[in-house]
Amino acid sequence: MLNESLVQLVHANERVDSFIRENIKIIQSPDYFAYSVDAVLLAEFIKLPERRSFRYIDFCSGNGVVPLLLSHRTKAPLLGVELQPELVDMARRSIQLNGLENQIEMLEADVNDLLKPRPLFDIISCNPPYFPVDRSKDHHRLTSHAMARHELTLTLDQWIYKASVLLREKGRLFLVHRPDRLDDITETLLRHQFSLHRIRFVHPKASQKANAVLIEAIYRGGRQGVNIDPPIVVHTEDNQYTEEMQAIYFG
Repeated sequence: MLNESLVQLVHANERVDSFIRENIKIIQSPDYFAYSVDAVLLAEFIKLPERRSFRYIDFCSGNGVVPLLLSHRTKAPLLGVELQPELVDMARRSIQLNGLENQIEMLEADVNDLLKPRPLFDIISCNPPYFPVDRSKDHHRLTSHAMARHELTLTLDQWIYKASVLLREKGRLFLVHRPDRLDDITETLLRHQFSLHRIRFVHPKASQKANAVLIEAIYRGGRQGVNIDPPIVVHTEDNQYTEEMQAIYFG
């Protein structure tokens, strides 16, 4: 049955990767931006309510990796939003491949165009473009990889503002970004009435500087101090996954 599904759902020049712990399969293509360890760690960092019913949306969802991983931890409906139609199509086929059509929905849309829902969302996650763009330069090469990595169609201020519009009061925003933009991120969150609640840095190795940061912010939650979680170290000095990363990937 699975082999038949693979034949029907996987296109030429695509591959199927697996998450062993969650028993989830995901379709990817070298022609488009594939998920990275940042997205996997973002899904791990997200705290979901214990109650069965809550509203969740994932900005910049790509091929749907974060909602797919979260489906292992909740039965609540999960919504992903992605601008690139090819990635939306890939995500929808991955959802179908895993039999999750009744739980996960992928919406092809620009985050800037999302309208305020009723009721508002309880949780928003985002693995956004990391790099600001010099608007004085010519950026005509609007490739999939460039859109995923650079703020060509969505800036830091735009998506944090949109999160403030879509979240209920005391709703949670979870994001992954680069540590060298932490000052911009903090300033933008505060400007849009978020308080920083929790931060966790990600290091490639224990001997190396952090190259990613995970942040939990609360919309209109009040300033009550920031919790700094122990860092995540991805690899040992001999380039093997650490015990924590092995547990995340393999259970």
